[in-house]
Amino acid sequence: MNEVQNTINKISLKRKQLSVIQINMGNLCNHACSHCHIDASPEGKDIMDYDTSTKVIDKLKKINIENIEITGGTPEMNPNFPIFLKELGKLKNLTVRSSLTILNSSKYSHFKELYKKYHVKIIASLPSILEDITDTQRGKNYYKTSINVLKDLNEMGYGTTLPLDIVYNPAGDYLPPEQAQLQNEFRNFLGENFGVSFNSLSAIVNVPIKRFRDYLVKNNRYEDYIDLLFTNHNKATWQNVMCRSLLTVGHDGRIYDCDFNYALRIPVKGFEEVYFWDIDPDNFESEIIVAEHCLACTVNRGSSCHGEFTDFDTEKVVKDYYGNMLSSSNDLKTTACCDLDDIPDYVKDISPLIADEIQMKFYGCGSPIPLHLEECSVVDLGCGTGRDSYIVSKLAGEHGKVLGIDMTNEQIDVARKHINTQMKAFGYENKNVKFVHDYIENATEHVTPESADVVISNCVINLTEDKGRVLDDIYRMLKNGGELYFSDVYAGRRLPDKIRKNDLLYAECLGGALYIKDFIRLARKAGFNDPRVMNSREIEITDKKVKDLVGNAKFYSVTYRLFKINGLEDACEDYGHVAIYKGGLNYSENRFILDEEHIFEKNKPERVCGNTALMLSESRFKDYFTILGNFDEHFGAFEDCGGKLQDRERVDNTDKGCCC
Repeated sequence: MNEVQNTINKISLKRKQLSVIQINMGNLCNHACSHCHIDASPEGKDIMDYDTSTKVIDKLKKINIENIEITGGTPEMNPNFPIFLKELGKLKNLTVRSSLTILNSSKYSHFKELYKKYHVKIIASLPSILEDITDTQRGKNYYKTSINVLKDLNEMGYGTTLPLDIVYNPAGDYLPPEQAQLQNEFRNFLGENFGVSFNSLSAIVNVPIKRFRDYLVKNNRYEDYIDLLFTNHNKATWQNVMCRSLLTVGHDGRIYDCDFNYALRIPVKGFEEVYFWDIDPDNFESEIIVAEHCLACTVNRGSSCHGEFTDFDTEKVVKDYYGNMLSSSNDLKTTACCDLDDIPDYVKDISPLIADEIQMKFYGCGSPIPLHLEECSVVDLGCGTGRDSYIVSKLAGEHGKVLGIDMTNEQIDVARKHINTQMKAFGYENKNVKFVHDYIENATEHVTPESADVVISNCVINLTEDKGRVLDDIYRMLKNGGELYFSDVYAGRRLPDKIRKNDLLYAECLGGALYIKDFIRLARKAGFNDPRVMNSREIEITDKKVKDLVGNAKFYSVTYRLFKINGLEDACEDYGHVAIYKGGLNYSENRFILDEEHIFEKNKPERVCGNTALMLSESRFKDYFTILGNFDEHFGAFEDCGGKLQDRERVDNTDKGCCC
């Protein structure tokens, strides 16, 4: 145990920019689970009162932090909880951690409709796919009731268009299996046996405090469990623990580093007698208190209330490569980054206005900037130094809105450094661009659901671990008719671990490249049923070391256009539609390119499939097209329409010119 304490004593954690405020409503709950870290039960006495609730809500309204997570206990049982929904539902991104079973009660079932109304993300606990294990931990009939509630939520759109996540925690003093494995098991079992679906699963490690600690001590297992945590401790996970970007507000209004420290009544260091409404969360800095129980968050791939982190430190690899090792795009070892001579005219005309430092230190594999962005709300995921964000800010105009997100400090610093200069160069009196230092996996904490017209990304999604989650999040950000327009690197085959987990290959955007058909599957699963290719090319690998490492694998840069439109099918079907481009789009007066297979000449009628008709009539391009026909009669498959690239066995290296 001395070794454990010595390790803890060496940990120094500083809080970074807050992105989540977690509100703990207290320990009143409709269950008394054996693992509960706050001793919640139907007899819970710690309840956030009305005065505290209103003060917390008033403060939340005034700060810029968008993501609010409400937990307990069972939040629904707090009589002041509805005020949070009513006052914050339309202003913030709300997440509620629910027991599920409470929503089956006639007294509380109305919260399901309120959650839907305010697009509340639901995180629900289900410790096992097996009924007896679940009921042993949570109480009799917990499993059956939870399944029924999950079905109800699915019927309301949760698990598809509305976010529904599952939390798994072990039923005893052992560590959970790998999160991805668990997620697949839960998804398959619940889907096949009950028709239940959910968005993602988080696997968390039981924290040895409160009721679970009492269980361990009673069974003489406490020291063994601490030893288990310490043996599996992964020091690389400390930098990713949730408390670095999260602040917990207890039922008493005081502030804590996390929900676990709240349970132990350990306030934030230096703020022991300070209340939430007395601080500035937008600019809050503090040293995080680390203790023995924190080992539960740092085992294996890492674990917290938000699930595991990763066994391959992609953050470190990417930050180090793009923040420290590269001085310009000339240092890259592949042709993933293109030269400015190949960008579209509407981008080329703006490029001279972009600061040299921004351009020199920008890395990308395409030009994910579509036409017609006037007054649009655009999100740039993995914005780097902000080259694309600034080009979009010019195209969107002063009344547009651009948000750039990137996890690399050095790159974001460059982007922020030039905001005033770029606004002046564009002739803007008001700033229309903002840069956030965060992971793109956290983008929904900064973007209100269904608020973005367009999401762009330039060779960054392949650098993320959970690409399916990123696509799901993008789908939720977009308005109906909105568009994901992005360039990325894809592989002609599934890659082995020796390529995927090689630092150099990952940083060069090759290790994280998805097999092209797997990307199509993930896109369709997220709701983007008909991905369209704008252009593609094979990436030339100019470095011998990299060539030797990748062997026979081939890589391609592809620019995709994916629309979020109700009614899109996963294949091109013929309903007899005709589309006529009326002209008028700037830089596209006489012809409009929807994708590499659909080019419309002005005033020339073209037969199109149902999906294409929807893309032209339901998106921001609708005023520039006349669409004839309806969906009353189906004439079969629309041959030779869309999706050719994803149906090929490999990506052809056709001579279409550089994609950026």
